[in-house]
Amino acid sequence: MGAFQAGSGMGEGELYLLIAGVGLAGILIAAGWIFVSAYRGYARGRVDGDILAVVSVKALVLILLFFWLLL
Repeated sequence: MGAFQAGSGMGEGELYLLIAGVGLAGILIAAGWIFVSAYRGYARGRVDGDILAVVSVKALVLILLFFWLLL
């Protein structure tokens, strides 16, 4: 690991935080897109309220799963 640290300028802990941060930012952006898309469908009357609730719960489970995996 000494060669990696010398070449990259960061240690293992910093690399882990970078990967976790990028991963969590990506999943939060994806979940935001899911929420906005589902709400737009609901506002236009194309998505039922029950489906909106199911999509919201699935997106929240996805967020919790990734936070648990990466942190």
